[in-house]
Amino acid sequence: MICEKCKTENVEDSKFCRECGAVLKQDTEAHIVRALLYRRRGGGSGLGNAFSELTSALKIEPKNAEANYHMGKLMYDNAFLEDAIEFYKRAIDAEPGWADAHFATGLAYYRLCRIDEAIDCLEKAIILNPEYITPCYYAGVAYYHKGAVDKAIARFEKVIQRDPKFAMVYYHLGRAYTKKNMIDKAIEALEKLVAISPADSDAFFHLGFSYWKKGEDEKAMWALQKAIDLNPEDESSKSILKQLIR
Repeated sequence: MICEKCKTENVEDSKFCRECGAVLKQDTEAHIVRALLYRRRGGGSGLGNAFSELTSALKIEPKNAEANYHMGKLMYDNAFLEDAIEFYKRAIDAEPGWADAHFATGLAYYRLCRIDEAIDCLEKAIILNPEYITPCYYAGVAYYHKGAVDKAIARFEKVIQRDPKFAMVYYHLGRAYTKKNMIDKAIEALEKLVAISPADSDAFFHLGFSYWKKGEDEKAMWALQKAIDLNPEDESSKSILKQLIR
């Protein structure tokens, strides 16, 4: 196949010119590849070109799972969440077993505060790929916001089993344990968090709060002062620390 741009001869089934990279065949996959390159480049023109390429891909194959999924991601990144969900659903219709598409749909629903729908999608992603821990984490967050704290804890603990260095899960797990008045467990989780993320002022605040609830005042003062050192505008830590110093 001869490249029209630089006239280099390429292998017959090539999609891109081996010399200049020009597209040799205008098909759905080529449009998707270019869209991803433009999206990675970013900026207004990059995102605009990515949108154009995906639009072209969907004109060729309206039900193409990958094109719909990436159009959904483009919509999601630009806060068009309802549109993102519609494209994700089309991707799922074309490829029902695609865990990433279910996860992405769940995130969009979560951002819209449609928590039950978010949980449904996130749980489907977990069923389709039990090793996929990110949906498990977000399912825990969604359960927590719904008030289903036991289910949230179960999901967070599962994440830690698979990835003990997943920092943010300790934050949410500590808060969930605190809500259940499981203070020792909360402290254990938050101590692990500050060990992994020693610059996280919120983590030190919640750790100090947990020490305070347990009656370990010296440890509480240490953690709260650390929170203030990291964030001098932390009025919550200052308020509790003032009570402890009296």
